[in-house]
Amino acid sequence: MRAGFRWAVLRVPMAVLAARMALVLGLLIASTLGPWPAAAQALPKASSAFSIDLNQATRAEIESVRAVGVELTERLLQARQQAPFSDWQDLRHRVKGVSRKALQGFAEAGFEIRGQPPVFSP
Repeated sequence: MRAGFRWAVLRVPMAVLAARMALVLGLLIASTLGPWPAAAQALPKASSAFSIDLNQATRAEIESVRAVGVELTERLLQARQQAPFSDWQDLRHRVKGVSRKALQGFAEAGFEIRGQPPVFSP
């Protein structure tokens, strides 16, 4: 056998090894750069560009809200089926168990009723 043939056989494994080494080197360099800038990490708060009207929200959307469980979701959907909510006060009046935490969860998730975010007193 010729020596050149051996190198041809080893080229593919060497290419794989080189790719792995480049990946490891890239990860090491990235880890030494430190954390991403705060602007890149921060997620935007819910704004009017992204909002969910509670009168149109699906069961899954409502259940995804922090502090809103299956039972409260069911009561919300039943009350909404009778008539759409006119505002957050109307919702609190018609649906038993809507806590301040639930309203905060709706606010954080970007929910609105007729263009108004949840209103809750401190």
